[in-house]
Amino acid sequence: MNTSFIEFLARHEAIRFGEFTLKSGRISPYFIDMGVLCGGQATAELGRHYATKINEVFGNNFDVVFGPAYKAIPLAISTTMALAGMGSDKSWLFDRKEIKIHGADANTIFVGGQHLDHGKRVVIVDDVFTTGGTKFEAIEKLQKSLKADVVGVVIAVDRQEIGQRVNALEEFTVSTGVPVYPITDIRSIFEHLKSRSINGKVYVNDRTYQKYLYYRGEYGVRV
Repeated sequence: MNTSFIEFLARHEAIRFGEFTLKSGRISPYFIDMGVLCGGQATAELGRHYATKINEVFGNNFDVVFGPAYKAIPLAISTTMALAGMGSDKSWLFDRKEIKIHGADANTIFVGGQHLDHGKRVVIVDDVFTTGGTKFEAIEKLQKSLKADVVGVVIAVDRQEIGQRVNALEEFTVSTGVPVYPITDIRSIFEHLKSRSINGKVYVNDRTYQKYLYYRGEYGVRV
C-alpha cells in the first residue's frame, strides 16, 4: 500500500467522493481526476511517484515514456524529468489527435517519436484503468507507426473493476500481452482513508465507505 501516494491524491482532491456517472454508465461513489494536479509542485511530485514505480518495475530496461493525448502528456514529461533526477535519462513521447500536415515533422502523429529509432522499448503512463480503451489505442499506434516494443503500462490507480467477464486488467494483458502496473488500487485507497484524519480532514467516513462496498459488490473484482 503506497500510503504517501494515497494521501497525496486526497490532499490535492485528485480523488473525490460523492456520486459520479462514468463513461461506462456506472454510478461510482468516487472519481479520480489527475487533471487537477496542474501546479508545478504537484506535477513534480506526481512525476516522482510514477518514476519510482517505473524504476521499481523496469529498472533501466526501457527507452521511452509515452503519454497518450491529452491528459497524460504532462505526465510523461514530468516522469522523465523525475527519472533524470534518479540518474536515468529517458525520452518522452506523446501523440496527436490529428496528423500534422505542415512543418518539418509533417505527416506524423507523434511529438518526440519521429526522432526515435523503430523498435524502442516503451512504457505507457496514464491515470486510471477502467476498461483500457485508451491503452488499446496507444499500443496499436506505437506498434504500427514505430514498431515499438511496449513493455508495460503504469497507471496511478487500478479501479479493480470487472471487464467483459473477469478483471479488466487481466483481460487487457491477455489481449495485448502488455502488463499493467498500478501505483495503488482503489481498495487500498478506501482502506487507508477510512475514518483517517489527514491535515484535519476525514475524506472517507462510514457512509462513503459503505457506498464503496456496495459499488465493489456490483462491479469490483475479487482480490
